[in-house]
Amino acid sequence: MTLTKMFADQEAQTFEERRAEVVAIVRSAADFAGADYGLRSLFLAMCEADNEKDLDEAYDRLASSLSENTRQFLHSA
Repeated sequence: MTLTKMFADQEAQTFEERRAEVVAIVRSAADFAGADYGLRSLFLAMCEADNEKDLDEAYDRLASSLSENTRQFLHSA
């Protein structure tokens, strides 16, 4: 699912408001100072996205990488 679809019913929000909401959710779900530190550059790319397309792409890359990081962690534990 793209972020555009996630926010389809919230058309009153600006792009910047939607981006800030997504950044806050991701920041609270990941540990960019610890286990997920290697993904910080992907997170920053998402934070700096200038438009919906770039935000969707950065979010997808980050979500995929977070998922892979979690799988690797669970297999090593």
